[in-house]
Amino acid sequence: MTRATAASLAAMRRRLDEPPPENVPGQLAVDVPAGEDKPPPACGHGNPQCGARPVRFYPCGHRCEEHQPSRTRPYFTPSP
Repeated sequence: MTRATAASLAAMRRRLDEPPPENVPGQLAVDVPAGEDKPPPACGHGNPQCGARPVRFYPCGHRCEEHQPSRTRPYFTPSP
């Protein structure tokens, strides 16, 4: 280990021991509540909405098994 490397490592260790600055320039301090309880998503098909659960997310929104888009139905095979 060279002398310059040892000096730079010592300087880095001193920086790690310093407390963080209160305000970081360009950063906005926002208090985010931890662990918000929100209901699971429901099927968004129809008017009024279906509201069934469980759902999967598709590009058109959250849909239940009955209302999933036809082009994404992997379980359907046309009869010959």
